[in-house]
This record gives sequence, C-alpha cells and structure tokens, in this order.
Amino acid sequence: MQPSFHPTFVHRRRIQYYETDAMGVVHHSNHIRIFEEARVEWLRARDLTNIHVPYGKLVFAVIEAKLKYLKPLGFDEEIEVITQSRLVGVRLFFQYAIWSAKQRQFAALGETELVPLTQDFKPSKLPTEAVEAYKLEPWDSQWPPKWP
Repeated sequence: MQPSFHPTFVHRRRIQYYETDAMGVVHHSNHIRIFEEARVEWLRARDLTNIHVPYGKLVFAVIEAKLKYLKPLGFDEEIEVITQSRLVGVRLFFQYAIWSAKQRQFAALGETELVPLTQDFKPSKLPTEAVEAYKLEPWDSQWPPKWP
C-alpha cells in the first residue's frame, strides 16, 4: 500500500541500550531527544546547519514541546522518525511520528515549536536561504501520516 502522505524527511535509527530504563523500555524523557536528533538531521539534509550554532549565529529555542506516548519501544528496535516542518512568521513548527518497524505501528507522536534567537537570546529573523527552503516544504494537516 502506498502512503497518502509523502514525508519531507525520515530519520532511521535503532534504540540504544542506554536509552532504556529499568523496565527495559525507552525512558519517557528520551523521546524528546529522539525528536531533537531528527530535527537536526532534517536541518542537515536541507543544508541549513550553517545558520545554527555552532556553525552559524542563530539558536533555535524550543518554546513548546508536546508528546503522546502510544507504545513502548525496546533496545535495538528499529524506528523511523517521520518529520515535517513549516515556518509561520518567525516560528518553526515540527511534527514527529515515531514508527516501530517491529510493531508495525506508531510508538509516539510529538510536536515542537521553536523561535530563532541571536546568541544573546534576542529574537531574530531567519536568513533568506532558510526562508526559501521552508517555502519548498510540504505540510500535510493529516497527522500522523499513513505509514508505511
């Protein structure tokens, strides 16, 4: 079956042992780290890491994060983090869906909202190349996407 949604980005990885807790599942705090990892890979794939510290002059400050846990994830489990992003004014919105290959279903859904700041924490606009890159990004209001 072909997905109806064509993701802007998929980050594939395995769950590491250090990410699990005494119950053998990913500790709840690590989902946010997985989202951040996918977000940085999203920026790298679009050649936008040059605008973010330490390579650039901006810091993307997370001002809101949401997370919904659906299924536990275990050590060495293969996951895909499906990510989409859009720019509204100066705010960056990301949505994430963690797909478990083993369970064949979503394990977690999340959102983050970020704003670009200067290194002395003053609001800033994005450089033109970032704004232009965002104009090319599709945004599907149906979330999570139909997968795989």
